[in-house]
Amino acid sequence: MNNKLSKEFDRITDLGKGRCDEYTEKLLAFVQDMEVSSPEPFIPLLADIALVRTLIVHLVIRYGPERGLVEARDAFNTTVDQMKPILENMENLKGHPPQ
Repeated sequence: MNNKLSKEFDRITDLGKGRCDEYTEKLLAFVQDMEVSSPEPFIPLLADIALVRTLIVHLVIRYGPERGLVEARDAFNTTVDQMKPILENMENLKGHPPQ
């Protein structure tokens, strides 16, 4: 039974990894649309903060206050570790900040 459960977790994890880029692109497009369509002055960081807060609230609702916050921290740390090479390459490709 434990092996069957482990295989199911692996399948879900692989599915999540496969869909992560798709969801990231959709969320990025949403944030960029907000930035373009918002009245001046707009602080792009507000959209970023809202997304992070949404993730934290979602995980706390799902897992409870203690485990939810641990899961949120783990999600953040894992994502940063996975994205470090991409972010380091983007540093050289920085665009102009919004006006």
